[in-house]
Amino acid sequence: MKLKRLEKMRTGGSRTKMQLSIPVPKTPDGRVYRYSPNIDAHPRHFVLSEPVVGFVADPERAARMKYPPGTRGTVCPYSGVRADDAEFTHPDDRKAAIKIIKQTALQDARDAFSDMLADVARGSKSITYKPAARPSKPRPRFGRRDLMRLLVCDCCGRDYGVFAIALFCPDCGAPNLALHFAREAELVGQQVDLAASQSKENQELAYRLLGNAHEDVLTAFEATLKVAYVYRVQNRPPGSALIKPVSNDFQNIDKGRKRFDEFSFDPFAELDAAELAVLSLNIQKRHLIGHNLGVVDAKFAQHAKEAKLGETVELVAADIRAFAALCKRVVRRIDDMLGDVPLPPPAGETEEKAMPSATETVADLTPEGSAVGKWICKASVDGLPWHLDEDALIAAFPNLSTDQLAEALADLAEDDYVSLAHTISERLPRIHVREDLFLTFDPICMESDPVADALQLIPLVLAKDSVNVPGLHAESAMPLRRFNPAIGMIISEIGERRVSGAWVEGYPAPYFFVVDSDRVAIKRLARRLEG
Repeated sequence: MKLKRLEKMRTGGSRTKMQLSIPVPKTPDGRVYRYSPNIDAHPRHFVLSEPVVGFVADPERAARMKYPPGTRGTVCPYSGVRADDAEFTHPDDRKAAIKIIKQTALQDARDAFSDMLADVARGSKSITYKPAARPSKPRPRFGRRDLMRLLVCDCCGRDYGVFAIALFCPDCGAPNLALHFAREAELVGQQVDLAASQSKENQELAYRLLGNAHEDVLTAFEATLKVAYVYRVQNRPPGSALIKPVSNDFQNIDKGRKRFDEFSFDPFAELDAAELAVLSLNIQKRHLIGHNLGVVDAKFAQHAKEAKLGETVELVAADIRAFAALCKRVVRRIDDMLGDVPLPPPAGETEEKAMPSATETVADLTPEGSAVGKWICKASVDGLPWHLDEDALIAAFPNLSTDQLAEALADLAEDDYVSLAHTISERLPRIHVREDLFLTFDPICMESDPVADALQLIPLVLAKDSVNVPGLHAESAMPLRRFNPAIGMIISEIGERRVSGAWVEGYPAPYFFVVDSDRVAIKRLARRLEG
């Protein structure tokens, strides 16, 4: 019997015992269903695509990969279990393949039976055979949907989607917990932006949006810590002691620390006392919003001196972003722990202990130049060009000689991060910090991106003929430290005569005017920044 249609699917075996290959159905964006063989890796289902074309991994990120990308085998993003690709076949795809083969085999059988009858009739004078029209059934189609949380591994560039929190990349096995939480923080930022866009008549709605954004930070933070902790518990040696149910322990810093202390790990180690206080206050604030409609109670009033009993707790966009940024740092440390990479030093260690090695440099700078640049970036309170205190610099780097500091400054000046004025009597020059330093170092040190912030400000600027800079800052809801480097990029495109030279505390200029030529320059800046 000839099985023409099945033969097209055959990849091996014999004619009587074929090995068939059936392409799996894909989502509208070209991803395929995958299903973890680990029955405890709830929800097990995820989607997988090809690596992003043109992706180039940062060498430091690539070092986190556990397996070479593109090799045989798949990693469960929920549990880290690795198995052969075939073991991740989704049950729905198995059913679809069986249905396709069943219909194809049935059509081949009908064709073969019809051909046999035609052969019999052809040699007989008494039998005639006239085949009826064969109904043609279309090949079965199977719908597939993408999942809501789509990610691209920042180590290997693999595109995939998950239902729940993803611990690992399905391709290279690198920890992706920080990548997942970064997406949560991005969505929170969009909620804050939406609140800021509300008119004065919708202030109650704006407050509700900010409250939801604030709650979402802690909800995502708690869930992320819980998933990481459960993963460590499930991968303990056999015979380990039973643990108490987690409950809501990760809504409390001390209880969360105690949980991870079982593995000699402190996820909060990089936060100093002031940052831990801010984190704790925001956790308490979330409880007010979620359980008390934002009304200050006696317990919260003890934590926040400015809060008044019975009043509605204040929600500030910048505070919500700062809350999310602190949580990101904690999650990033957990991500490093999962990847078995060296952990950053705890808060409070000296600059000497925290000095970077030769592999922790920025662009073409030396390790010393990179370290000084990072320190200057972190020391700035407003992101404005300023004259650096030489004594403070010397005190911050007791392990470097004056000659080494002078060479580090010259290294920074070579790339226009600072400008130097030498005097006869002093070994160190006078140091003026330039805007370019923040544009380069902020993404590294401050977890903010002046380019992205400038792109956020540009539509606000283009909508005006005259721009009050402090007013624009309030409208943007950005922290001042982020706002100034971004607005500085935009002001550099404005004609000098249209930028006020008056001094105003905390900003590069009090106001500036925008004419047609400036709008063209700003729009060209936007296109350059967007790439």
